Amino acid sequence: MGMIGNYCKITKEQFDLLKQGAVAVSDFLYGDNDVLADDLLDIDKAWDCIHFVLTGEGMATMADSKLEGSPAFNVVMGGKEISAEDIGYGSARYLTPAEVIACNDAMKDITEHEFTSRYTAEDLLTHQIYPLYDTVDETFISYSYQHFNALQAFFAQAAKEAKYMLLYIN
Repeated sequence: MGMIGNYCKITKEQFDLLKQGAVAVSDFLYGDNDVLADDLLDIDKAWDCIHFVLTGEGMATMADSKLEGSPAFNVVMGGKEISAEDIGYGSARYLTPAEVIACNDAMKDITEHEFTSRYTAEDLLTHQIYPLYDTVDETFISYSYQHFNALQAFFAQAAKEAKYMLLYIN
């Protein structure tokens, strides 16, 4: 268990239904619906590390972030609430197709070397990166990059398809 980062690519039609409240977000995400497996991505507990690599901020230290609204911030913690419904750890947020493209552009060229050289294990502990508490083993670093790499591909596909993106933690 724990806080799991999730993404869902949605069409303009799906966005409109969710934004207007014609379909509850929880029913859409968790019920029998037309969401295809290819439109979902689970980055597990790597979300805070990915956010830290992109912004230099972790969840514990990002209050009043000067980066809020920037593409790097939006990749994990950005977007606007699509409804007030609590999906697990707050409301689902959305990015527009233009924001998806900007997020994709902000991260598409980050290599594994660049990703892992932006921080040390000590940095992750100092910034209280979830789910770490007092130690970091090397598997967490490769685990985080694997999820980041999947996220890069997911945003690239969403940008190509001109889709909206839901972001949520459950």
